[in-house]
Amino acid sequence: MSKEVSAELRDEEGLIGGIIARPDAIYTAQEHVGPSDFISTGFGEIFLAIQMLLKNGIPLSNATVAIELDRINVLDKIGGATRFAQLLRDGLPHHVEYYSEQVAKACQRRRLRAAITELAKRADSTTFDPIEFAGELASASTLVDAGTKDQKSLGLVLEEFLEDCETKRQKGHQAIMATGINRLDDALLGGLPAGYITIGARPSIGKSAVGAEIALRPARDRKDPTLFISLEMSFRQFALRFMLRGGKIEARDLNRLTYTDDQLKHMIKAASKHREVPMDFWHQPGATIAAIESRIRSDIARRGCKLVVIDYIQLIRAPKGISDRRLQVTHVSNEIQRISKSLNIPIIVLAQVGREAEGSVPTLAHLKESGSIEDDSDVVILLHRDDRASEKLEVTVAKFRDGEIAKTELAMRRGAVYSTDERIGDFNDFG
Repeated sequence: MSKEVSAELRDEEGLIGGIIARPDAIYTAQEHVGPSDFISTGFGEIFLAIQMLLKNGIPLSNATVAIELDRINVLDKIGGATRFAQLLRDGLPHHVEYYSEQVAKACQRRRLRAAITELAKRADSTTFDPIEFAGELASASTLVDAGTKDQKSLGLVLEEFLEDCETKRQKGHQAIMATGINRLDDALLGGLPAGYITIGARPSIGKSAVGAEIALRPARDRKDPTLFISLEMSFRQFALRFMLRGGKIEARDLNRLTYTDDQLKHMIKAASKHREVPMDFWHQPGATIAAIESRIRSDIARRGCKLVVIDYIQLIRAPKGISDRRLQVTHVSNEIQRISKSLNIPIIVLAQVGREAEGSVPTLAHLKESGSIEDDSDVVILLHRDDRASEKLEVTVAKFRDGEIAKTELAMRRGAVYSTDERIGDFNDFG
C-alpha cells in the first residue's frame, strides 16, 4: 500500500470516526462528500447507511447507527464491533469538516488521474484527432467538481423533485408544513414551505404569540417535533404565556401566587395534557448563529425536528469582527438562509420592524436594520393591530417566492392565536 493511499485511508477513518462519535456531523460531511467518494468500501457503506437513516426520518444516535450497521452486516467490513467501538472512542467530531474536505480532494485527484491516464492511452492511436484530444483534456478538469451538488441538469432536478413528492405522498406526508391555523394556511397555499420564513411586527403586536402558536399546533395535533428558540423570553415567561391561553386565571394571580386550589387543579391538568407534546423550548440569550445552527442540527438528529421558530433575529449575536449593526444583521440573515436550504425544513424567524411603522400597516421596507432580511427570506409575513388591546390581528403575506401576495385576518386572545372561524375549544387548550 502506497503512502498516499495510507494517508487517504487515515482521513477516511478520521471522518467516519467523527461521524460515529457524533452522528449529526453527517450534516456537515455530506456537504463535501458522498458514499462513492471513499476508497474503503466499508466506510462508504457506513456513510450511506447513516444517510439512509436520515432519509427515513430515524433520529441519529450512537445506538441507532450501531443497530443499523449490524442489521445490514457492514461492521464485518471494517473489523467488527471491536473496531466500531474503537472508532467511537477515538472519533473527533470537531474535525469532521477537515476530514470531509481531505476525502473529497483525494477522490477528485483519483478521478482526474484516471481520466488523464485514459486520454494518454488513447492519444497513442494514430486515429485520435489532436483537436478532439485537447477538448477532452480540458473537459477532464470538470471531474474535480464531480462530487458537487450545486450544479445539476434540468432533467435530474425535475426527476429528484418528483421522487421527493412521491416518497412523501406514499408515506402520507405533505410537501409543506400546515400550521393548523386555517386562515394562515389558506394564505400560504396550504402551509409553510421549507425555507427561511420571516414574521415581522412592532413590539407587543403578537409576533411571539404567532410564532409560539405555529410551533405548538403541529407538535400538539400531529406529533411533529418542533423547536422554539428564544433569545429573550425565559422558561418562566414562556410558561406564564401558555398558562394564560384563553384560560380561567389572570397573570396577577400567578405572579402573586393568589390562585385558588381549583385553579391549581385546572393548571395541573392543562400541563399534563402537554407532557407528551414534542415541542421543545431553548432559551439562550446572546446566542450566536453558529450555536443556533448546532442546536438545530442536534435536535434534528435527536428528535427529528421538523420546524424551528427563532425569537428574534435582531437578538442573535454576530461575530466579533463585524462592528456595523446593519452588517451584523445581514450576516445573520445570510447564514439563516444557508441553514434553511441545507436542512430543508421551515425555519421561522421573528423580526422587529422599524419605529416608522408604528400605528400603520408595516411594509417590507420597514424590516429593521437590514434589507437583506427581505432579500434572503422565502416568505415574509407582516402583522398589525390598530390597537394593541384589540383581538383583531391583520396578517399580510408580503413576499412569497412560491405563491402570491395575500392578506388575511386572525384573532388573538390571551396569547392564543386562531382563525376567526375556529371554535373556542379548537385553540383554547389551557382554558
